[in-house]
This record gives sequence, structure tokens and C-alpha cells, in this order.
Amino acid sequence: MPTSLRSLTKEGSPPFHASSGTPRVAAYVGWVVVGAALAVGLLTPFTVGPIGVVVSVVMMVALLARPAGRSAAAYGVLSGAGAVPLYVAWLNRQGPGQVCTSTAVSTHCVSEWSPWGWLIFGIVLVAAGITAFAMSRRRAT
Repeated sequence: MPTSLRSLTKEGSPPFHASSGTPRVAAYVGWVVVGAALAVGLLTPFTVGPIGVVVSVVMMVALLARPAGRSAAAYGVLSGAGAVPLYVAWLNRQGPGQVCTSTAVSTHCVSEWSPWGWLIFGIVLVAAGITAFAMSRRRAT
């Protein structure tokens, strides 16, 4: 078990689900939500950021209170954090540059960024979280 995850487990408590010996997928999904909320909270400190940080801290405490949450499922934080740049890439999918939409009565133009950097960063984070979790499940079986 990696050193960072070893610190998440209490002395003597099993880091895996007792019946199967592998990290639980439900705990992984919980950590994905924590990662996404934390990423939103850190990237938007003057709007909804504080709410995202509070939600992520409450969920972290809830996950760490259960043995399944103190496992390799914590790699889900990476995948959750990667969901935010993927969403930004989706919002900027017609960029870079000016993107205009027209209706019968008006035209609205916005300046969009290139989605490629966001897309690559998001894919790397999501893939890293999934790969690390899958490898830890394989090692546990």
C-alpha cells in the first residue's frame, strides 16, 4: 500500500472491504464526488467555491469514518478533480476565438478558449485515478 494511503488507515483497521478484500467501488465514487467538489471549490473561490470546499470536507469526514473510505478508493479524488477540466473543455468546445449564436431577433458572441489543454489535463487526471484504483484492486485480489 502506498505511503499516502497508509496514513489514511487507522492502526489495526482493514483498509479494504472485509468480505472481498478489495477496495469498494462505492467508496471510489464517493471520493470522485469529493475531488470534483474540491476542484470546483479551489477554482472558484469568489463564487461557489466556499460551498464546494465545505461539501468536500463534510464528505471527506464521512468517508474517512468508514473503513472502506480509508482505502485505495481515495484515488477517486484524482478522477473527480479531472471531471472539472473536462467540463471546461466541453464548454469551450467551439473555441478558440469568438463564437456567435444567432436567433431571429438577436446575435450573441462570446470569446472561448482552446479546449485542448483542458481536455488533455482532464483525461490525464481521470485516467490516473481509474488506473491507480484498478491496480490497487488487482493487487488486493
